[in-house]
Amino acid sequence: MTEKKPLNLFIDTNVLLGFYRYSKDDLAKLNQLEDLIVKTKDIKLIVTSQQVDEFYRNRDKVIADVVKELSTSISIPQLFSGHSDYKLIRKQAEMIKTEVERVKNETLEDARKGNLKADAIISRLFKDATVVSAEIMRKAKSRSEVGNPPGKAGSLGDAINWELLLSVVPADEDLHIVSRDGDYASALDKGQLNSFLEKEWNKSRFGSLHLYETLNSLFKTNFPQIKLMDEYIKDDLIRQLGQSGSFDGSRAIIEKLLKVGNFSEKQIAALYKAATTNDQVYNAHKYSPDLVGDKLWQIIKPHWSKFTKETQTNWMLAFPDDSEPEDLPF
Repeated sequence: MTEKKPLNLFIDTNVLLGFYRYSKDDLAKLNQLEDLIVKTKDIKLIVTSQQVDEFYRNRDKVIADVVKELSTSISIPQLFSGHSDYKLIRKQAEMIKTEVERVKNETLEDARKGNLKADAIISRLFKDATVVSAEIMRKAKSRSEVGNPPGKAGSLGDAINWELLLSVVPADEDLHIVSRDGDYASALDKGQLNSFLEKEWNKSRFGSLHLYETLNSLFKTNFPQIKLMDEYIKDDLIRQLGQSGSFDGSRAIIEKLLKVGNFSEKQIAALYKAATTNDQVYNAHKYSPDLVGDKLWQIIKPHWSKFTKETQTNWMLAFPDDSEPEDLPF
């Protein structure tokens, strides 16, 4: 039996930097990628020393930009000053501002020390980077000077990476590229490869070239058996709900749960347990039933007939329809 060869993969630096931003992929994708490289050896990740340098040149700026986007300002217009809860809401707003500032400062400190979750994974992915040779550099300068893709005018980075890929990927094997900034894509269709690069690749090769915008699309196309995608996300959100330590956290997780599709019976059972045993969930319902119990009901309802009488009763006790608290818990 012929041994299955690992999938040759190159991930553009912009995608890796995206894990510090608001990205279509999340850290779960990085974890899964590492498993496919190290544990199952289904993927051979190609990393260049140029790419490593580019990543660390831009990392701090990307993090700084994201932090700037996180506003700690919560203003309460004078329009509401006549309301009986105006002073209370202003006090709560100040408390939230203080907490956001604390989290921001702690995250910045972790960033300075290189202790963010993404840092550890990406550092491991970079450990076997291929050093760019003088010959690769010469070829990259040559292609850039004549204006051949990939890359922007005056920039050598993408040209260096492309020349190295041409040199290290065997002629009879496919190459899969994950990139979202258009350097490898066609101007006619961002989902298709640049025709010049495709022709260059096919000129003396039997393997094919494939382009993806996200790791998720790569996984779905090549590893459909992987649970990570939708099912992993659902399981992880349910776990987060069971461990939620605040009303706001519970509401945010429930909002995400509403957007991830259908749930299995096993997942519904786990969701039931998370919601009815965590006081940060069922007590949050008392103060915002439309954001907690009502939304959870949209998920639970299709499975309601399979609940026992006891579990139905317990659910209704935890999430009654007519909860109207007398006072806020502050």
